[in-house]
This record gives sequence, structure tokens and C-alpha cells, in this order.
Amino acid sequence: MAVQAREEQIRVHTERAAQRLSVAGQTLALRQSATGPARGNVSPWPGCEDLDFHGTLASIWIWQRAQDLAQNNVFVAHVAAGWRFVKALWPRFIPSALGGPASEEAAYDCAMVLRAAAVERVGSGTPESRELAGLASRLLAAHLGELEDFGGRAFRDPGFLAWSMADYARAAGDRGLLAAARGFVERAFGLKGIPQITAEPSAKDGLFDFSSTTATRLQAVLASEGSTPFTGAWLRERAAVAVPDGFTSRPRDENCWNACVASALGRSFVVSTDVRFLRAHQAIMSRLDARVGAMSGTVGRQPGFEDETLATFYYSLALDSMVRG
Repeated sequence: MAVQAREEQIRVHTERAAQRLSVAGQTLALRQSATGPARGNVSPWPGCEDLDFHGTLASIWIWQRAQDLAQNNVFVAHVAAGWRFVKALWPRFIPSALGGPASEEAAYDCAMVLRAAAVERVGSGTPESRELAGLASRLLAAHLGELEDFGGRAFRDPGFLAWSMADYARAAGDRGLLAAARGFVERAFGLKGIPQITAEPSAKDGLFDFSSTTATRLQAVLASEGSTPFTGAWLRERAAVAVPDGFTSRPRDENCWNACVASALGRSFVVSTDVRFLRAHQAIMSRLDARVGAMSGTVGRQPGFEDETLATFYYSLALDSMVRG
């Protein structure tokens, strides 16, 4: 693909992503608790009063990316309130060590802390975010260093954990943490070919199947190796053959799962310039866009659901995937 045409594709997509992230961010901001013991919390969906640790972190990520792309500070108060909520609820959701008796969501929650902290503007991070990111990075590095089962899905997806840790390590300039992420990726995934994304099985147990483990494995490799000529060549030669034709029907969480795939495809296009990634990304996003609320800018996990925080987060990752920086 010609350089000029590729740059135009990315420019147009960036403008579109900025507008859509801003609309979704406004909807989530209206759902954030402003008073009481749950102040700062963003509930999973309208009318639900559950305390949502990783959903609030997902909202923080969306708000910060929307601000960065639009170059404004409209969500700064919501971000600060969200981090205060996360710190207050930390002992309730995050144990002293991951694994063993820890909940299945604890490692994912740590990864979400790192993902939210990784997109903070330089010098604008809150004291809470810096403190919690340090705790989460140590917990997650220890967890991945000991992990032997690489087949986890949903909240236990090791690809998402490693991807988030590597992204944060690069943003924070933490070479030791990046080396730990790279070591895990080499041990768990290697640099062999990526299996066909559409061949990925659906979860047989549990309530969730929102994460494409093939896509997050691809993202983990890109995050740990960086955007180099080597990774570009690897994508073109080893990963492009796994690209789906478009949207994949799934029995559970299909909007989230397809958005997760689209996020990997968009990033792969930026690094490799291979139009196979672009075409598949566009095909999936076209279907997802049709399911987004016209006024809310949010989406549900699958048909029949709408305005859900986590589903909107994965859709936002897909929007952001072709944005540089």
C-alpha cells in the first residue's frame, strides 16, 4: 500500500476515533456515581448499582484516550474520581498475591490498572494511578513469571495480561518490566505462526467469552517486540494468513470478541502496512458500528444488549488501534 494512501487511512480513522470515543466517554461520565460510598464508580450498565472495579478502569482509559485525541481536558474530573474509587476499593478486589485463592478477575483487574495508567499524559498522572500501577505491575509480573497454564480465557486470558503489562512498561520506560513481559511472551507464545482466528473455540464453561485469545496473543507479541521492521515482516509472513474475512458469529459476547480481533488487526496494519489486516478490520468495524447506540456511542456484548461498559471498552480498543501514539 502506498505510503500516502496509508497515512490518509490512518488520519481519517484517527478523526473518527476521536469523535466516537468522546461520545462514548460522555455516556460513561453520566453513569459515574457522583456522591456516596460508590463515588467515582462506573456501573456495568444503566440501572445497575454494582461496584465495577475493572469497568471503572475501562472508563478511565476511554476518557483519557478521548481527551488525548480531541486535545482537551473535558473528562479530567471523571478520571480523578475514578482513580480515587479504584484506590479505595483496592483491598476488596486485589489480594496480596495473584493465583491460588485469588479471584479469577484479580489478574485482569491488575492488567486494567496498567492499561488505564499507560495512556496518561506525561506529567498528568494522579498520585493514585502512579501508586496503584506500581503495585499492579509487581503483582502481574510475579503472576506471569509463575504461570504454567497458557489456555485461560476471558478474565484469565494470558495474552491480555502480557499485552497490558508490555504496553505499560513501554509507556513508563520500565525496562525490567518490559523484559519480564517479553520473557513471558517468548515462553508462552513464541514467534511461530498465528492460528486461524476463526478457528478459535468458544468457551464451554463460565459466563463470559469476551476476549479473543488469538488476537490478544498477537497484541502481546507486538507490544513486547515493538514496532520494528522485524515485527512488520513477521506480521506479513506469519500472521496475515490467520486474518478472518470479516465479522465472526459467536454464541456468547460476540461484539466484544470481534472488537478484540479488530483491535489486533488495526494495530497489525499500522505496523505491517499489509492491506489484508486493514480490509478485515474495516469489515468487522462496519458490523460493530451498526450495533452502536446512535446517541450513546456505546455497545452491548451481543445482540439484545446495549450500553455496557466492558463491551464499549473493547469497541474503543478497536477504534484506537489504528491511531498512532
